[in-house]
Amino acid sequence: MKLDLENCMGKRVCVAFSGGGDSLALFHALFSAGVRLSAVNVEHGIRGESSRADSLFVREVCKKYGVPLYAFSEDVPALAARWGMGLEEAARKVRYLCFLRVLREDRADVVATAHHALDNAESVLFHLFRGCSLTGAGGIRAFLPAEELARRLTCESMPAGKGIVRPMLGVSKAEIEAYLREHSLTPRTDESNADTAYTRNFLRHHIVKPATLRFPQLEKAMSHFSRTAREEDEYLYSLAKKRFAAGDACTFSASLPKPLLLRCAVLALRHFGVEKDYTLSNLEDVYALAKGNSGKSVCLPCGLCAAKEFGRIAVYPVGAGGCESIPFAEGEFSFGDFLVRIGRGKGENALYFDADKLPQNCLFRTRKEGDVFQKFGASPKKLKDFLIDRKIPCRLRDRLPVLACGSEVYAVCGAEISEKIRVDATSKNIFHILLIKKGEEHSCIRT
Repeated sequence: MKLDLENCMGKRVCVAFSGGGDSLALFHALFSAGVRLSAVNVEHGIRGESSRADSLFVREVCKKYGVPLYAFSEDVPALAARWGMGLEEAARKVRYLCFLRVLREDRADVVATAHHALDNAESVLFHLFRGCSLTGAGGIRAFLPAEELARRLTCESMPAGKGIVRPMLGVSKAEIEAYLREHSLTPRTDESNADTAYTRNFLRHHIVKPATLRFPQLEKAMSHFSRTAREEDEYLYSLAKKRFAAGDACTFSASLPKPLLLRCAVLALRHFGVEKDYTLSNLEDVYALAKGNSGKSVCLPCGLCAAKEFGRIAVYPVGAGGCESIPFAEGEFSFGDFLVRIGRGKGENALYFDADKLPQNCLFRTRKEGDVFQKFGASPKKLKDFLIDRKIPCRLRDRLPVLACGSEVYAVCGAEISEKIRVDATSKNIFHILLIKKGEEHSCIRT
């Protein structure tokens, strides 16, 4: 039985040890390879005395080999009810939360799980049957960064470099069983492995095992397929990242080929913390948006929106911006996502104007229906048309502060000053407006 120890050598490895045959083989093989080893066991509270006996077995094996054990006991049925999950999904989440705790407390550098080639084949089939992308067809990864797993489980951040490793992904179930016989290792038997009410057990007993009778190399063939799918998927994501700009709004070209555009949409969702609460239908909506007219938008999960903005797609949170009207005065004030700084003279990188030409009672506010604006050297037009002409994205139009009196707009902050307050040879009372994005006080915003 040949392990892939690339992600284990020179590191403190904590093996996920349930007492079953797979984890016992992994535990023994890692110990025999001279790896700096510890173990973690999670008792799920699902199978009563049998489950507690498994944990006791693990404790005894670790004591025999002098390996430190980190033991956890959780009430998974109660947690499943609280989280609104099935037992299988909740148990998996609990295990990984415990693994992350071991890593966060710096008891190990990596946690090694006993996933093998048959597990990978089942995982690929499970994703295919549910309808997956190339990412799902990639199966189980040999290394899963801890910080990525932590984001998925919405728990605390993790230090870089730590993660979950799967040294047995290239090992078949038959090879594991042969290893146990060769070394006279007697594992515990989890009776729930025969319960086909669990999805993975159903796949193993009713689909994979019968198929193996006709295709003896099924596990290896599926392993090759998933590795190829994963490599190609990772390459496409590397291309997508080069065409993707992250920020308060994540943007990318609407003309990208569909495989890259969809991956840019996924990168945007991940940027805002949406790891799995989206569907292929959501991604197809973004693709359809890219083929439509500028200004169109679609709703995405978790309060996000995607909009087409002059040849680009922007993904951003909905509901940001907007504030009460603020009277014009010298100084600095907060306005939604921005700081507005008003001062005397022609400020550097700022818009400047003749304050004597401003009418009384001018206010800073967001735009309203019926607003009119006259830019330099032009006739008055609807503010909406000016913003479109300047290619200011729709998501910013309702958040950008304007200086107005009634429906007459005298300044679009960060964009332009009205013809009606322009500075000329007679101007004596010159002021400037500087628009600053909060968190970026070192620079001004010019649209």
